Amino acid sequence: MPDVDGWVAAQPEPQRAGLARAAASIRAVLPGAQETQAYGLPAWRVDGINVAGLACATKHWSYVPFSGAVTEAMGAALAGYEVTKGTVKVPAGATLPTSLVRRLIRARLAEVAMVPDSRGVARDFHANGRLKAKGRLREGQQHGPWSWWRADGTLLRTGTFDHGRRVGTWTTCDAEGNPAEVTDKRG
Repeated sequence: MPDVDGWVAAQPEPQRAGLARAAASIRAVLPGAQETQAYGLPAWRVDGINVAGLACATKHWSYVPFSGAVTEAMGAALAGYEVTKGTVKVPAGATLPTSLVRRLIRARLAEVAMVPDSRGVARDFHANGRLKAKGRLREGQQHGPWSWWRADGTLLRTGTFDHGRRVGTWTTCDAEGNPAEVTDKRG
C-alpha cells in the first residue's frame, strides 16, 4: 500500500476530499503518530496501538476507530452518521469535523490507556496522542522499569517499581530530555 497521501490521492472523488480532510485532522490531533497500514487500511498508530484509520467505499468513506467500544461510547455525538461496530460511515461528499475526530481519538486513547498488552506493558497518553508513560503492570501495580514523557515527546523521568513501590535509581530529565537529577530509592 502506498503512504497515506498516496492512498488518498488514488481514491475517487467526491470521497477523496473528505478523506484528505480527515487525514489532515488526524495528523493535527496525533502529531507524533506513525502513519502505517492495518488490516489493509491506512492507519495512525501510537506506540504499536492502532488509533485511527480510513476506508473508502463506492458511496461513502469511513473513519475507523479500531474499536467498536469507541463508536458505542460516542453515542449521540455520532448522530447523523451511519455507525457500524467498527466504522463511522461518512457520505461521499461530506467531511467529519476535526472536533469530532479529536473526540474519537481521545475515546480510543482513553480505552487503551493503562490496559496491559499481552506482554504486560501498559501505556498512558497525552491529549495529543504522544506517550505519557509506559511500563509493566503486575497484579494491577507498576512493576519493573517505567518511563514518562512530556507532551512534546521529550523524556521526563525513568525509574523502577517493585510491586508499586519506587526502588532503585530514578532519573529526572531537563526540557531537552537529558539527565538532570538522579535519586536513589534503595532502602
